[in-house]
Amino acid sequence: MTAFMPLTLRFCDNKTMLVGSVADAATALRHQWPDKTAPAYLEAARLVRLAVEGTCCPRPAFEAFREAARQQGILVAKPRSRAHEWLDAAASP
Repeated sequence: MTAFMPLTLRFCDNKTMLVGSVADAATALRHQWPDKTAPAYLEAARLVRLAVEGTCCPRPAFEAFREAARQQGILVAKPRSRAHEWLDAAASP
């Protein structure tokens, strides 16, 4: 089981990777990204490194990673499952 809802990334070399933990994120950051000098990428790399070392909470690191991937257009959007729709309907007033 992963620590977070897994993300699918498609890198510049057209390879894909499922990322569900900060350890996975650290590995993914070593792949081919469109711009490894972008501020969001650099911040995500810094926070993920700190999270792996244990000096940063994993959640903010993973969120920074997700945002960097979104900004660079490598985050693969997946349709919501029926289970998500049912849970959203059950939670709505």
